[in-house]
Amino acid sequence: MKRFLGLLLVCVVIIGLSNPLEAASRYGIKHKDQVNQDWEVHVDYPVFEALKNRQLQKEINEKIIQKLEDTSSEIRGAAEEMSGFPVLYYEEAAVFREEQFYSVVLTSHISRGNNYTSTVTSLNFYDRERGKVLALNELFEMDEVNKQVKKELAKEPDTYFVKTFSSVRPNTAFYIRGDMLNLVFNKFEIAPGVYGTPEIQLPLKRLKEKETENAHAPFPSIS
Repeated sequence: MKRFLGLLLVCVVIIGLSNPLEAASRYGIKHKDQVNQDWEVHVDYPVFEALKNRQLQKEINEKIIQKLEDTSSEIRGAAEEMSGFPVLYYEEAAVFREEQFYSVVLTSHISRGNNYTSTVTSLNFYDRERGKVLALNELFEMDEVNKQVKKELAKEPDTYFVKTFSSVRPNTAFYIRGDMLNLVFNKFEIAPGVYGTPEIQLPLKRLKEKETENAHAPFPSIS
């Protein structure tokens, strides 16, 4: 029995170390609620506290707060035009880490009467001396990204808007997990609303990485 418990503990430790979600020691999750007769705001968001690049940390935290404030302001403005129904705003946050590469994925859910929308944004950056926030089109050649996404959509024509899809937005939300690029789309963007904010996974080895001083790890060598 002791031997079994010992092996179980080792397995738990290994699983914990292999988890790509960033350790909580790097950031804290904050929660904020504001309730008015015309609108409600309920948000969870990360505040980074221990990144190596402190200047970048300040920039990331400011961008997150600014995004939340802009959306809250939009909600209050929309509430003035609505009558009889409060406007509801919920924000979810997830942080992913792959070596030095971080992704903060923010999902906004907004309800205006019977109208429900969900939009996703991401802040992606390397925590290094010269690290900076990078959009999808700054890391990958978009022609190849679009080619691979269309292939994935074509596999499930009954689920995705294959005929109407044109291209991936340069600022589409994304994160890296292992050897996969995960694209996160807005509600209704590539599929009916019942699918929420769908994700498309693309193997990194199929994509063309742009040559920049920031674009190296954690992406595998393509040869």
